[in-house]
Amino acid sequence: MIAELDAVNIYEQMANLTKNEEIRKILLDVAREEKIHVAMFEIVLLQTDSEFLKIYVDYSLARAKR
Repeated sequence: MIAELDAVNIYEQMANLTKNEEIRKILLDVAREEKIHVAMFEIVLLQTDSEFLKIYVDYSLARAKR
């Protein structure tokens, strides 16, 4: 997941640096694909790691109470 998040960061940084709108759109699209990979890893963790699931639920509920 760290590698995927690093990739998101790199592609978004490159998108922000370019002046070419077509390249910017491509880089942001690639960053979005990396975010999908992060979500896929998260789903696997939620399905296979009961401790992660409990932490996720507890955190989500705590945020919802705000």
